[in-house]
Amino acid sequence: MTKRNAELVLQYSTVYPFRIRSKTMICVYCCEEYEDPKDYRGHLDEAHKTFTVSTALAHCGYGKEYLKVDLTDLKCRICSLPCNNLEEIAEHIREVHDVKKIDLNFEIGMHPYRMDGEKWVCFLCDKKMPSLTKLCRHTTSHYQKYTCDVCGRTYLKNEALKYHIRCSHTYGDHVCRKCWTAFPTLEKKREHLRESKRCWTFCCISCGERFLSWETKQKHLVEVHGRQKRMYECPDCEETFESRKHFYTHFKVNHSDDSFVCSCCGMKFGTKRELEEHRFCHTGEKPYRCSVCLKLFSRSKSLKQHMWIHSDNKRFICVICTKQFAQKVSLKGHMKTHHPEITLEV
Repeated sequence: MTKRNAELVLQYSTVYPFRIRSKTMICVYCCEEYEDPKDYRGHLDEAHKTFTVSTALAHCGYGKEYLKVDLTDLKCRICSLPCNNLEEIAEHIREVHDVKKIDLNFEIGMHPYRMDGEKWVCFLCDKKMPSLTKLCRHTTSHYQKYTCDVCGRTYLKNEALKYHIRCSHTYGDHVCRKCWTAFPTLEKKREHLRESKRCWTFCCISCGERFLSWETKQKHLVEVHGRQKRMYECPDCEETFESRKHFYTHFKVNHSDDSFVCSCCGMKFGTKRELEEHRFCHTGEKPYRCSVCLKLFSRSKSLKQHMWIHSDNKRFICVICTKQFAQKVSLKGHMKTHHPEITLEV
């Protein structure tokens, strides 16, 4: 009945159904792509005045997924009455126009959005998001109804919950999701991933080379295949970033209500953990201890960097004399002392 409700609301209202790919809206009827929601609505109004409901819903995976719809200027197609939300338009169609096949005891089968193209704001809770992709993920979270009994995480589909249980609770906490090998510690798992290229998640569709992170894959596409370097522009202040991670952190700290603020100095942070570690600067605490030399640190990141001193793996090599160093700062000091005539970016 949920899918039937979606079919009828789509047929009798002016909702704009869409799919997404990266930062674009894709037409559910002809697959044309648009970055501006206003242009997309104009496309539907002009090119698809008549449409087949089943075509729009064909992308929903046999009813397992809900249809994304833009509710901008939502009206009844029969009498042009404006409505505010899906529940209101569904009740109107059923009661006023006697479309009794709509069953209000079931969900409507749509995820509501209201797009303005500049500010990505959740229709359900008014939370601001940095991009269309993030907005869609956030909106989906309002409908997650499958909960893990072990850790409490929630998922939209039962298949996703089963995959989570397999990954996180069946083989232990540290399991490779490619080869399903379990490891006793997180460091052992990371060591496996560094050495087993076949288990790397990200793959170049042009040459098939695999990468450990999304960032290294993007760098490969730019340097090897000539793809234009992607920049991330903040929708609120238009500041641009080369890194997606830095953009999301900037937006969360500066333009949303999700940032974590230090009560001592007012500094903002993107995560609760960053705030907690920052507070050690005010208290003088150093809770992170090196297991080898017992040196104390106030930040876990500082401890991780320090641990390379005790590692046999020297990551940084002088290109002049091939001397190896565990830390970048040591290599820089070496270059300044022994090779001052060389201007080298390290």
